[in-house]
Order: sequence, then structure tokens, then C-alpha cells
Amino acid sequence: MKTVLVTRPEPGATRTAERLVALGFNPLVLPLTEIQPLPVQSPGGNYDAVTITSANALRYIPEDILAPLYHLPCFVVGEVTAELARNTGFMHVVTGDGDGASLAGKVNNSTPSSASLLYLTGQVRSSRFETIIGQSGRVVTPVAVYDTILKSYETDYLARLLKPLPVDVCLLYSTKGAEAFMDAIRKAGIQHLFEKTEFLCLSNSIAAVVSGQAFGRIATASLPDEAALLELLKA
Repeated sequence: MKTVLVTRPEPGATRTAERLVALGFNPLVLPLTEIQPLPVQSPGGNYDAVTITSANALRYIPEDILAPLYHLPCFVVGEVTAELARNTGFMHVVTGDGDGASLAGKVNNSTPSSASLLYLTGQVRSSRFETIIGQSGRVVTPVAVYDTILKSYETDYLARLLKPLPVDVCLLYSTKGAEAFMDAIRKAGIQHLFEKTEFLCLSNSIAAVVSGQAFGRIATASLPDEAALLELLKA
């Protein structure tokens, strides 16, 4: 039975571990980042649509701020976020192809060039979505709903978790998480434990963080979502 290291933040890490058990893998959970809600004030102004590139924006925004937006079209990055948006209360949800760039293209193709867009997002985020929208002449107003904080672990804890069994596969979900992983194993002096580990990454930018190291194979999911990542694992 292959051992798979899950590095995404909770509560997603536990859900992923359960999926891995069902698929016949042995999961090890080591969240490298933590999601923390930010204080959010009701956004002023009138908007033509809401845009969301992470389900965490829906998980952590106060309901009293979100409810007045339910009548607006809601453009979301993928199916997981779309399902959450519908369950939350949005009546018209448009789903992208799994990444911010494709979502920006769909927004630009589906809204007037004069559209004013409310962007519910995290404090730490890629600028690509906002850049593509801005280049089209549309106005996008970001509202940071949550922050992504690095988690730290004692060297002894990492050794106790990772030394007993070889890690066959490591799942990496973010550039920030991958950088935290590299830093943690360097400080703990346990890089050698991953010489045969296969690193499966959600994006090329994540893969670039671990490339060039004395590790096993590094591969990138076809789409930046966990379903594609697990398909890569099963393959």
C-alpha cells in the first residue's frame, strides 16, 4: 500500500485523506498552511457580477455580507466551488475550467465591457485573474475574505511522522505550501527521505519549487483541482 503525504490545509486535508483510504492508499496528513478568516466589511457600490477563484472565499465570508449578492451572476473557478455557491444561495452560477485565467476569459466573454465585478478572494493570491480582467477594461474590486498562514512543525514531530514509512507520493497544492515543505525538510535534515518520492503538483509553478532536487518523479495535474491530482495519482 502506497503512503501518500497530504499537504493541503484543513478541513480539506482530512477530506482528502478519507478519499485516499477509499482508493486504497495510506494517507499521512501534514498541512503546510492554515486558512484564517479576515474581518470583512460590506462592499459598497453596485456590481454586475461576483467572481470567486477559491471555495475558501465562500467558506469564510460572513453570511450577512454574502446574502445581498445572491441575485447577481456568480462566476467561479471550478465545479467544487460552483456546488458550494449554489448551496450557499447563488441562483445563477457560471463555472470556469479550473483556473483563474480561463475563468477571466469566461467573465470577459459573458459580461459587458463596462461591467463592475466584485472579486471575493484571499489575501495571498495570484494576480493573473485580476490582470486579465483589468486588461479588458472591466473594473474588478477585490475583497480579501481569508488569509493563508504558514504552519511550522518541530523537527522531532516531522521525524516521528515521516521516518517510520517511506513517503511514496507527496501531494502539493500551492506554491507557498511547496516552499514551506522544502524549508521544513531542510531544517529537519530529512531531505534524504524523499529521494524516491513522487511529487504530484497542482500547477507548473508549484512543480518549479521542487524541481532540480534529488527527488523522484515530479508531475503536474492536467487541471489545477484535486480531482485531476488524484487522477494523476491513480495513473
